[in-house]
Amino acid sequence: MEVRSLVVTRFSFVLAAVFCAASVLAQAPSPAESADNARLLFRQGEFQAAAIAFQKLIDRRPAPEFYAGLVQSLLKQDNVDDAELVSSRAMTALPKSALIHAMRGDVLFRRGLIGDAESEYRAALEWDEKCARAWLGMGRIFAAISRRARAREAFSKARELDPEDGDAFYYWAVGLEYPKNVAGLEAHLAGYRSDPERDRHEREYLALQKAVAGRKVWVPGHEIVASEIKLEQMLLGPGRVLGVGLKVRFNNHVSARLLLDTGASGITIGHKLAEKMKATKLSDFSLEGAGDSGPVAGYEAWVDKISIGDFEFHDCVIHVSGRNQVGLQDGIIGTDIFEKYLITLDLIRQKLRLAPLPDTTSTAAEEDKPAPETASFSQVFSFGHLLLMPTRVGSTASGLFVLDTGSLTNAISPALARQVSNVHDSNVQVNGMSGAVKNVYSADATVLQFSRFRQPNQDIVTFDVRSINKDLGTEVSGFIGFASLKNLKVVIDYRDGLVDFDDKK
Repeated sequence: MEVRSLVVTRFSFVLAAVFCAASVLAQAPSPAESADNARLLFRQGEFQAAAIAFQKLIDRRPAPEFYAGLVQSLLKQDNVDDAELVSSRAMTALPKSALIHAMRGDVLFRRGLIGDAESEYRAALEWDEKCARAWLGMGRIFAAISRRARAREAFSKARELDPEDGDAFYYWAVGLEYPKNVAGLEAHLAGYRSDPERDRHEREYLALQKAVAGRKVWVPGHEIVASEIKLEQMLLGPGRVLGVGLKVRFNNHVSARLLLDTGASGITIGHKLAEKMKATKLSDFSLEGAGDSGPVAGYEAWVDKISIGDFEFHDCVIHVSGRNQVGLQDGIIGTDIFEKYLITLDLIRQKLRLAPLPDTTSTAAEEDKPAPETASFSQVFSFGHLLLMPTRVGSTASGLFVLDTGSLTNAISPALARQVSNVHDSNVQVNGMSGAVKNVYSADATVLQFSRFRQPNQDIVTFDVRSINKDLGTEVSGFIGFASLKNLKVVIDYRDGLVDFDDKK
C-alpha cells in the first residue's frame, strides 16, 4: 500500500507540473473539441500536452478512448511506470472494454511481458473483433515470434480498421514492397510526428529504401547446401579473449577479421576500411547501442562482393561508422548474415556450421508447433536483429536477455539487479556502439538460467539500458555474453525464432 501511494503521488505531481507548464493552452469549449485537440496534439508529437488533454477528458468522462490516448501519450514519452498505473485504473473502471484490454497489452508488451500482452490482445478481440489496437498488438506479437506473414496481415487489418492510427500506419507501410513502402513512409512522416530520435530513425530508413530502390541485396553468388567455417580467436591482449571472429574479404582485394556477434545486424566497419575497399555511400545512418556518447554518425554503403569461407555474396549493404574502429575491433559481423541456414555456433571447437533449415512443407510452423528436428529448441523473441531470450535470474526474478556473443561479459539492468542482489561500484569498463558506459556497477554472485542451462556468476555487471528499451519498444533486462556462451554450442533458427544450446564437448 505504501509503494502504491508513492506511485500515485509521483504521477499526480508529474501531471500537476505538466498542467502548470501548459496553462497557456486554450480551454476547449466542448468535450468533442477537446478530444479533437488531444488527438491533434498526439499526432503532432506533443505527447506531454496530449497527456494533459486526455487526462482532462477522463476527468469529465472516463471513456476508453481517452484512457487509451493517455496511456499511448505516456508510452511515447517512455513513461512506463505512469502508463502502468493508468492502465491498471482503466482496467478496474472499464473491464469489459476491448480497447482497454488492448491498451493494457501495450503496457505489458513495453514491460517485456510478451505472453501476458498477447493474452490481453486476444481478450480484446474476443470482446470486439474489430478492435484496431488489438490487431496492431497481435501484429507485434507475431513479428516477435517470427511469424512474419501473419504479422503483416495483422498490421494490414489494424490499418484498415483505423486509418487514423499512426502506429498502425507505420507498421503497415514498413511491410510493403518497394516503391509502395517509400510512398507509405513519406505519407506517415508528413502526417505524424514522434520524438526527434524516432523521427530520425524513420527518415534514415526511408532514405535507405530510396537509395536501394527495390534492388535485391546480399544475393548468393552460388548455391551452398551446407558449410563449415573456422572461427578465429579475437584477443583484447595476451591471454585475454574478446570473442571469436570471421575472416571476411571485400571486393576481392581487402580482408579483415570481424568479431562474430549474435547481437549485431549485418556487417559494421570503420570508415577507413570502407574507404580502402571503395564502398559506395548510399545514405546517412546513425549507429547506436550501449554507451553514453549518443548516436555515432555513419552511413549505409554498397559493396559489390563479400566473401566469407565458401560463401560469396553480391550487392551487399553494410553499415559504416564515422569512427575508424567499431568498439575494440575493425568491425563486427552479425550471425543474421546466414539467416537462411540453421546456424551452429560451436564456440567449444571454434567452428561455424551452416545446414539446411528444417523442412516446412507442412503447416506446422504457422500452427506454432515446432518441427520434430527443433523439439528441444527454445522460443526467442526477435526484435529486428536482436534475439531476446527469456531468462531467470536467481530464484525470484526474470526478464528478456539479449543473446550477445559480442559482449565479453554478462550484464543485467540496475532495476533487475536490485531485485536479486546487492549492487556496488565497479571498475569494469563497458564499451558499446555508442562509446563507453559511464556508470557501471556490479551485482554480487547470481545465477542465470536460460533454456535448460544454469550459469552461476561470481559477479555480473549492471548498467542503464533504458535507451535500448525505448528504441525496441520492450524491456531488455540484460545480456547473455561470451562469458556464458563460450563453452556451449549455440544453434539458431532465425526463420522460426528458435535457439538451442549444447554443452557436450
